[in-house]
Amino acid sequence: MKNQMILICCLLGALILGLASCEGDQGPIGPVGPVGPNGPMGELGTQHCMECHGSSQLITAKMYQYEHSVHATGGNNNHNATNCAICHTSQGFLERIATGAVVTAAPINDPLPQNCYTCHQIHRTYSEADWGFTQTQPVTLWVGGQTLDFGKANLCISCHQSRTYTPALLNPSTASNSDTVNITNARYGPHHGPQGVMLPGLNGYEVAGPLPYENSAHTALLANNIKNACIVCHMGAAQAAESGGHTFRVISELDVINTAACVECHPVANDVKALVVDRQGQIDARLAELKALLVARGRLDPVTDLAKPGKFVGHEAGALFNYKFVSEDKSRGVHNFKYANALLVNSIAALQ
Repeated sequence: MKNQMILICCLLGALILGLASCEGDQGPIGPVGPVGPNGPMGELGTQHCMECHGSSQLITAKMYQYEHSVHATGGNNNHNATNCAICHTSQGFLERIATGAVVTAAPINDPLPQNCYTCHQIHRTYSEADWGFTQTQPVTLWVGGQTLDFGKANLCISCHQSRTYTPALLNPSTASNSDTVNITNARYGPHHGPQGVMLPGLNGYEVAGPLPYENSAHTALLANNIKNACIVCHMGAAQAAESGGHTFRVISELDVINTAACVECHPVANDVKALVVDRQGQIDARLAELKALLVARGRLDPVTDLAKPGKFVGHEAGALFNYKFVSEDKSRGVHNFKYANALLVNSIAALQ
């Protein structure tokens, strides 16, 4: 009986499988179904471009200003050696910021001057975040080792500071005429552009003399407490392509002062102009006096304004350094009049 039931179940299973596998002829194709709803719109490839590349001509205006800046027109953009390229080329600057090294890995091919990509994070996110700076961190100085935080101007002082120089200067507190500094390089000094250390009153050869070493109001108002320093004055409201904005000029090529950024602290523009003329006149006179002393001692070439290599005794090397420091600052005392003036007056006294 049990075997009969198993046989019956097997036959029924086979029958079901056989029937399931049987299929008749395919019928006609049914009508097309209705169109479904549209899917969500994909993101356009140019969606974010208009955030910067609109019809406002903003970028064109900035480029027009920049094309008249010393950064764009200076004659040193071919200085692409490993130790020069870190500031004289756009590619070298970005490499240094990325690696933290003080030289590039190799000379820079096809060197570019500073441009939009040097300072801004152009086309990294394709949004307004691209206006962000490429360097915002506090800066540890090459000479002296102090760390400065100038806010947005950290970008500027990454290069606008004294370069390392050899040989080292004597200690101004103990140097005597029996001490010498053997200078072999005619370009001895802080190099070009030490504005970032002039403003806070650092790196000068502080020999004792008639004047104390103090800082002017600009130091407290602009450099201390992350006040964005350079940017406040050098990027005031643009006067076309003459000054302000991305020209980075406070004084135009025609020697006209852009007081747009000054009037917040100096309400009367004419008073600012008179003050600048007075301070610059004093610094010019003291630079000329110190130069005459250095030339008379055979330490400075009167034509090239370069050092005459040799053994400098006592405070001579320090006085030369201060002369170059104040000269290369280019503000003629405006950045930090008290400090610049003290460096010159005390250097003059030390050589007399």
